[in-house]
Amino acid sequence: MSSFKGDKRNKGGRGGIFDHAALKLLALIFAVALWYLVVGEKSSEVGLMAQLALKGIPKEMIVTRTPMDVEVRVAGRGGFLDNLSPSDVKVALDLGGAKPGVNTYRLEAANVKGPRGIKVLTIRPSSVNITLERLAKKILKVKVKIRGAPAKGYKVKGIITEPASVEVFGKKRIMRRYKSVSTETLDISGAKDDIAESIHLDLSKKGLSGADPDSVKVRVDIEKKRP
Repeated sequence: MSSFKGDKRNKGGRGGIFDHAALKLLALIFAVALWYLVVGEKSSEVGLMAQLALKGIPKEMIVTRTPMDVEVRVAGRGGFLDNLSPSDVKVALDLGGAKPGVNTYRLEAANVKGPRGIKVLTIRPSSVNITLERLAKKILKVKVKIRGAPAKGYKVKGIITEPASVEVFGKKRIMRRYKSVSTETLDISGAKDDIAESIHLDLSKKGLSGADPDSVKVRVDIEKKRP
């Protein structure tokens, strides 16, 4: 009986060894597959036009001239690069400390911001010129942009803004043209009562960069037409 029990223990031991070997084999297969995915895939190159991303622009200045795109050539796994688009890569420039006039910045791999897994090979051009100028300030009268008309039998009696004028910032040579700044559109279609709203200024005109304040209180007085 004792020898029979001993044989049973030996069989169990051999089964444990086989199970352990199977686990090792599975681990080896997994490691080889992972190696192929990470290292084994053939590396390739691609060139794309990356947008310049400017930051740190001094508050008292405005950028007046800059190249829009920079050619960047990168390397990486073929499958990864196939899904890479120009919007995934940007060339960042910090303009802190820039002075009025032309500022020249050298472009290096550290300026390129993109997903992990790419290696920057070349950047063209190797440097860019960014032109800045000091902002001009000018007090401009506020004009309210109206859309629509009051209800039938009613009319606009008057329009008041608070403040009536604001300080606007922009390019010096362009600011000379402006005598007023408009608000965003206020719809008064079908109105029978006075309208009071806070509305942002429309600073989308060429050369404008900001205003203080950038919104105004608007009151549109509506009254009945006389018979």
